[in-house]
Amino acid sequence: MDDQLLNLPTDVLNCILDRLPARDAARTSVLSRKWRYIWAGHPNLVLDSKNIVTVTKNDFVGIGNKILLQHIGPILTFHVNLSDVHMSQYPNIDPWILYLSRNGLRELTVKNSSRDLYALPSYVFLCQELTYLYLSKCIFKQPCGTIRSFQNLKVLYLSQVAFKPEVSASIFAASKLKRLILEMCSGMDHVNFDGCSSSLSSLVLYKNHEVKLNCFMNCKSITNACLVLANGIKSFGPGERINLASLFEHWPLISTLYMDGYHLKLLAAGSIMSALPVKINKLRDLRLFQINFTDLVQVSSSLCLLHSSLRVHSLEIMMDVPTEAADNNLVLQYLQERSCMSEEINSLRALKIKYFQGSRAEMLFVKLILACCPALKRVSFEDKKVVEASEVSNILKELVVFPRASRKAQIIF
Repeated sequence: MDDQLLNLPTDVLNCILDRLPARDAARTSVLSRKWRYIWAGHPNLVLDSKNIVTVTKNDFVGIGNKILLQHIGPILTFHVNLSDVHMSQYPNIDPWILYLSRNGLRELTVKNSSRDLYALPSYVFLCQELTYLYLSKCIFKQPCGTIRSFQNLKVLYLSQVAFKPEVSASIFAASKLKRLILEMCSGMDHVNFDGCSSSLSSLVLYKNHEVKLNCFMNCKSITNACLVLANGIKSFGPGERINLASLFEHWPLISTLYMDGYHLKLLAAGSIMSALPVKINKLRDLRLFQINFTDLVQVSSSLCLLHSSLRVHSLEIMMDVPTEAADNNLVLQYLQERSCMSEEINSLRALKIKYFQGSRAEMLFVKLILACCPALKRVSFEDKKVVEASEVSNILKELVVFPRASRKAQIIF
């Protein structure tokens, strides 16, 4: 009987193999003589220590060596999970990176969830065709000899990556970089990303240590940004001269902003403003994380951003206030004064508050939004705990009588 699958185009066969576990994909080589080299020439390889059955953990490295030794043709995508590999075997994995650098590698993923960090060999800088690089729980070292950079890199995702002190600032001079995600990285006080300023459109800085925000102030093309400080950081590093106004002056195209309360407070520099001296023209989605409604600067800065954004469509706020915290009288007084929202916000259509507790400050904030947003269509609330029906009823009774500038505004709890 003819093998109908084998008559399919090669790219379709590769798509089929992509959707199979590595072990099953390798088994296709015993189907027939024609199938023997389909797997061997597959350009996308996934080696996951959790999915490959081995007698001992050391066997995983041996299996990887055999797969690479028998491979035919270029390897465009390589994904490896080292979570179950003992750190004593890490040096035996280093030659894989050297082998991949000679086979046209474009996408590299190194995942690691163990306690031991994998020291990425400098061979990775030989992968000059890389367009995508994902690393988790790795150590970045300075390459020997001539400093190299990733000139073709478009996406860089680093999670819990540690940089050696001698790492040069120029290794990330990636002029084509479009997306940069730095998540809980350390040792970055000597690393900057000045070379990626012209093309970077998406930036995530999540709970990193010693990351300098001013490195990205020349990135005029940023449209999406997420800024979350690490716990315990109460000030920017030396040399940081950034506030809310300068942030939007340098990022004029930003349309989606996700920011935590610590960033918001530091950028506000402790000042209370009803509006920024610059108008935010492109921002459509504003998401504020860990906002403390007992902090006057955070509350006023949230309204200041909203009031200064001409085209904002949605506002999402995630609370960070213990249920037992008492209302701040200064916050209550500020929210009761109409001066903090002197003009209508004609663009806002949706307000969502997560972990809503129904405190007096929260209720006054919602009352203010309802009164000043004529285009508002939906106001929704979520709580992190199971709320008693009687408590919901009491909150709703107060919410529904608040004056609304929009006749279409729906309140959903």
